Amino acid sequence: MPRQQLSLDTLAEFDYGKAAVAFQTALERVVRDCLDRPGEKKPRTVTLVAKITPVLQQSGDVVDCEVAFEIAAAIPKWLTAPQAVGTTKQGHLFFQELAPDSPKQMTVADFTDADEAGDGDE
Repeated sequence: MPRQQLSLDTLAEFDYGKAAVAFQTALERVVRDCLDRPGEKKPRTVTLVAKITPVLQQSGDVVDCEVAFEIAAAIPKWLTAPQAVGTTKQGHLFFQELAPDSPKQMTVADFTDADEAGDGDE
């Protein structure tokens, strides 16, 4: 195969297409995140960085180089909605599964659990 000039057009042929495949994989990852979380309006990014390092051997005025490609996908962090929790003096957090807005709220389940445990009045 003849020598080719490295460019975006020839990236798929360079190093068996590894950088092109990695870029496509990163692109698919951010698109899937857009589909999974359409309400998240922060941008997703895919970057392709060419890292070109000179090789210390010189032949006349020509310097050879090594090229490595860095491909990255960045998606916004996942964030849940804030939920109310209570605290204890021992440094613990607690929540009420059946009353998520009020961690100290007693529910029917709390009374049922206490009845099942028995209070010794029988």
